[in-house]
Amino acid sequence: MTSKLCTEGKFRNELYKCKPCETKYEIKQGHEFTENCGWSDEQQQIDDPYRACRDGTFNDGSQAKCRDCRSCTPPQVIAYACKNSSDTICCNQGEQFFNGKCIPQPSQTTRITTASTTSSVASSSHSPSTQKFPDPSQSTQKFPDPSQSPQNFPGPSPSSSNEVAHSHFIRIYVCLGILSTLALVCLFFFIRRRTKPFKKEFKKCCNGASHESLSKNGIARYEQAISYNIISDGNNDQMTELSHLLAPEVQNASLKTVLNNLDVLEELVLVLDPDISGAKNTRHLASQCSFSFAWINYAYSMKDHKSPLVAVLEGVVTKSPHWTVGHLAELLTAIGRNDAVEILAKLPAGVEE
Repeated sequence: MTSKLCTEGKFRNELYKCKPCETKYEIKQGHEFTENCGWSDEQQQIDDPYRACRDGTFNDGSQAKCRDCRSCTPPQVIAYACKNSSDTICCNQGEQFFNGKCIPQPSQTTRITTASTTSSVASSSHSPSTQKFPDPSQSTQKFPDPSQSPQNFPGPSPSSSNEVAHSHFIRIYVCLGILSTLALVCLFFFIRRRTKPFKKEFKKCCNGASHESLSKNGIARYEQAISYNIISDGNNDQMTELSHLLAPEVQNASLKTVLNNLDVLEELVLVLDPDISGAKNTRHLASQCSFSFAWINYAYSMKDHKSPLVAVLEGVVTKSPHWTVGHLAELLTAIGRNDAVEILAKLPAGVEE
């Protein structure tokens, strides 16, 4: 095993807790997770997180581990063999698997009989109307030659009907191609129109930082040049509202208390880090603390290795060690995240860290 502290199927995250592999990686069809998803106790990825299902097992994407393939018991037979991404499908004898169901196989004898009957009826119905018999009164008229093949007699030609049907299909395909092209052109112009305002705002926000190198050394130099102009004063209304949610001892506690309490910190990470439509998150909190647009994007790009919220709190504590839990609660209230303030209320009162 790659981890001595976590059981199989779990890994140790940045908060030093064992979490299931599926909380970090998606379940993949035809595969299962390796031991501890390939992560060591020192949070080093030393192996691939996935491995293919072995022969005789499968994973259709509904579970984290591969399962043994099903075996068909008589009188059932295998209608669809087991693969690494799907289980065996069994049907009764005389049935075939079609469209998700076992249905009876059509009888070959019945099909041939029907075809021959249809052919004979068609030939008998066409004979009186198409075949012309000679007039006995006219000595110059010739009788039909019995050696002639049936297709030489007048009647509807199968090849001509096939050509008509083929031409109809061609017209339908051409129309569908034209409609698809028009739809793609309209979608292209729509997306281009929607992205123009974003590009303008992006250039405005990232002015002066877009040409900065994204290498590790460049990012380190850029972080050193960031100005942490953190707001230090809140209004009286926010303080009145916070007095009902947080005890005075908690409000006056150092902001480092949040980083040291792993249970409260983990809850804050779970509710603030995800990008949820209509809800403000760590991005907005970092903006309130005067972190730059480029720094926030970099913090989220490293989300798999470190929580953006933890990075923000560590940066604030480093630059403004006088900050308290009350300052953080004021910012959370300003962005409408009172649910996060309620989590801060779980900090033990009277503990200064």
